[in-house]
Amino acid sequence: MARFVTLLLVVILIAGPALLPGCLGQDVIGAYLRCRNEFDIEATVFDAVRAGDFSVRSPLVECFGECLVKRAGFMNDDFTFNRDTIMRFTNRFVSKESSEEVFNRCTGNVVPTYCTTAFEVYQCIYEHVNQKWNEGK
Repeated sequence: MARFVTLLLVVILIAGPALLPGCLGQDVIGAYLRCRNEFDIEATVFDAVRAGDFSVRSPLVECFGECLVKRAGFMNDDFTFNRDTIMRFTNRFVSKESSEEVFNRCTGNVVPTYCTTAFEVYQCIYEHVNQKWNEGK
């Protein structure tokens, strides 16, 4: 079941932005691709991060994550988070209540550290949305 949900999330991340009006979502796939090119991330590492495998974490991957989170509009340069943008994104996968819970859990008590903060928030959102999806909420 977890594999199915992960596959479904990847498909939605790839196809979703093309199916939605621009005002409803973020160009997450575009952000993934631009950041991959900017940081010259290996294909296997790139695919692992997109699939939720965070065991590939390294300082370079953390900075790739920061690039992704900023370009997707989730985080600003001053380490503030765009609640509405994150909520619109997570609402695609889970209920509004679950999205709110994920947002609060993942952005509530972060320590502003370049690259690390954004990567940890990305990982937190990914893991908790996936968990909520699996719980059927």
